[in-house]
Amino acid sequence: MVFYYKGLKIVIYLLGMRETPESITIGGEEFFYEKILKDDFFSVNVLYKSEGGLRYVLKLSDFRFIFGVFLRPLAQFFSRREYRIYEKIKDIPGVPALGPRFGKRGYFHFFIEGITLHEYKGVLPDDFFSNLKEIIDEVHRRRIFYLDLNKLGNIIVGTDNKPYLIDFQVSVYFKPVKWFFIGKVIDWIFNKLIREDIYHLYKHKKRFRSDLITPDELSLTKRTGFNKWYNLLFGQPYRKVKRLIYPSGSNEIIWYKWRKVKDKSKTMP
Repeated sequence: MVFYYKGLKIVIYLLGMRETPESITIGGEEFFYEKILKDDFFSVNVLYKSEGGLRYVLKLSDFRFIFGVFLRPLAQFFSRREYRIYEKIKDIPGVPALGPRFGKRGYFHFFIEGITLHEYKGVLPDDFFSNLKEIIDEVHRRRIFYLDLNKLGNIIVGTDNKPYLIDFQVSVYFKPVKWFFIGKVIDWIFNKLIREDIYHLYKHKKRFRSDLITPDELSLTKRTGFNKWYNLLFGQPYRKVKRLIYPSGSNEIIWYKWRKVKDKSKTMP
């Protein structure tokens, strides 16, 4: 891990090793370790491929800082939480198919062939953002605030030129509440918060396909008063803490450093 202090580059080595299996079996088919896709502050994503060419991703929750190994019970909690959210949206077109759990801190999901929106250099199809909005709208209908749509790395441009949404680690499920007043307040908060997802959706459209954005969509690229307060109280402090660890952002430093060296361990604790 790299920290920057007064212009000095300080390298700190993490305690603990990640351990992933050489092969796994899903649906009666064996998949073999291929490479690490993503290695960030909260998790490692490992790609597995079958002899038939199918691929699954193992997402293993963990903490990437000194003594993070001692927080594995918390990592187990976050993994179970994310999996429960994923189960609520696993049938949505544009969300990779969900696979089985793995141990206490991991689960599998189908690998989408394509590249992230962060890496994309061409001209996106005219219907790309309308299709992405359908995915986001359906996620919202399941009462889930995605929350992390600002990251271009969470949006995949498939080889079929369609959008796919990944990574629900920080998403929030708003359980319906029957008590009238409390339920109304929770619904109000939820409807205000999901406006943050819409803001980032059209911010991306403005960046990549400004020629197609409508006046109404353009107006949604500005935060509401509620979302300005939300960003001030939660968004900005969260990003500042992450920048202390990843000064250029997780997209630039962690996500796109692909590892080709195979893990030697065969079991996961």
